Amino acid sequence: MDYNTVIAILLQVTKRNITQKELCLITGIDKGAMSARAARNSKFKPDEIKKIEKAFNVNLNNNFINSTFVQIPVLGNVTASMGYGIAIYDEKQTGIYEISSQLAKDIGIVSGKTQMIFASGDSMYPTIEGGDSLLIDTSKKEIYDGRIYCVRIDGQLYAKRLQNIPPNTIKVISDNEKKYDAFYIDFSKSIDFDFEVIGEIRWWGRVAR
Repeated sequence: MDYNTVIAILLQVTKRNITQKELCLITGIDKGAMSARAARNSKFKPDEIKKIEKAFNVNLNNNFINSTFVQIPVLGNVTASMGYGIAIYDEKQTGIYEISSQLAKDIGIVSGKTQMIFASGDSMYPTIEGGDSLLIDTSKKEIYDGRIYCVRIDGQLYAKRLQNIPPNTIKVISDNEKKYDAFYIDFSKSIDFDFEVIGEIRWWGRVAR
């Protein structure tokens, strides 16, 4: 049974994401090998499956999983600002959102690496509005010009377009340019704040209002 299938079944059973660290402790697989297995979606050996089943009191082969859908954890208390920043204050999973496997394939998200959070503010208006749901693929951290990313800057989350300016600068852009100016992060100089690309925002949506 491959890595993604095991993770998906355990998500259904436990209602939470199972970390690679947990699987390492259960199976005895080292961290590097587990990361490689996840990246390649390699199969677990029969003895490793037995250890996982024992740890979670589940029969992986008998548990139903609808392969036509991908389950995405919802972090209902996490928002990404489209203004001046929102601190992450609660990263607990609050639900599960299902999308079709075909849609997941079409928008290019990686199962087990995607989370749903919510937008706040108006700096990405009219593209994204406050309250919109955002699917963030945390496996996609490489910056491609003009795409929208969830980034952490000095402890706060933002939804912004990013542009690479060689050799060492990133331009952070808001779609609502009349209200919010673009700014630059120059990594050739010492910066006094932390910066991380959390992942690419692959899809956003809203309830009609």
